[in-house]
Amino acid sequence: MKDVDHLIRKIKDEVGDVDILVNNVGGIGETGDFEDISEDIYLKLYDLNVVSMVRVTKAVLPGMKAKGWGRIINMSSENGLQPYPDMVPYNLTKAAVINLSKALSKSLGKCNILVNTVSPAFIYTPLVDSMMQKQAESKGISKEDAEQKFLEKNRPDIVLGRSGKTDEVGAAVVFLASEQASFITGTNLRVDGGSVASV
Repeated sequence: MKDVDHLIRKIKDEVGDVDILVNNVGGIGETGDFEDISEDIYLKLYDLNVVSMVRVTKAVLPGMKAKGWGRIINMSSENGLQPYPDMVPYNLTKAAVINLSKALSKSLGKCNILVNTVSPAFIYTPLVDSMMQKQAESKGISKEDAEQKFLEKNRPDIVLGRSGKTDEVGAAVVFLASEQASFITGTNLRVDGGSVASV
């Protein structure tokens, strides 16, 4: 918490109070069979993916409450609603993020602080690009073919049949941070190419 407080003080000194907070942090942690994943992974991942958001949110709330205006956007994942069997620790933390956002939206709405979640599916980041490059090289195929094979095997529910782009996720975040979304709070905006089967 000391590091968070230092960061918020530095931001306040340089530009003022935080008006818009995008909590975009996290990791996947250990994957595999449920029985093989150690319990300490759950604690570490919960601290990284959920408690870190709690810490930063607590630090910015006084400034937002003083102004009577704020936007908090927490990044979750399709896994929070549609869990994958080999990613149980990650699934749990992403479900917790969605729940955290909904709870905060209820308590902070009276302060005109809107809290929402964005839940992407498989997004083509530099990390994914590196992963696809390695798979392509190991199988002697193109990176594009490696991506398609990965999607067919691991993310067959994405009805658009492709990975998402980072700017597609960014557009959702910008919208929720804007005045155009001034009557939206407590929602989970899925940027998932139709992957999640429920409404």
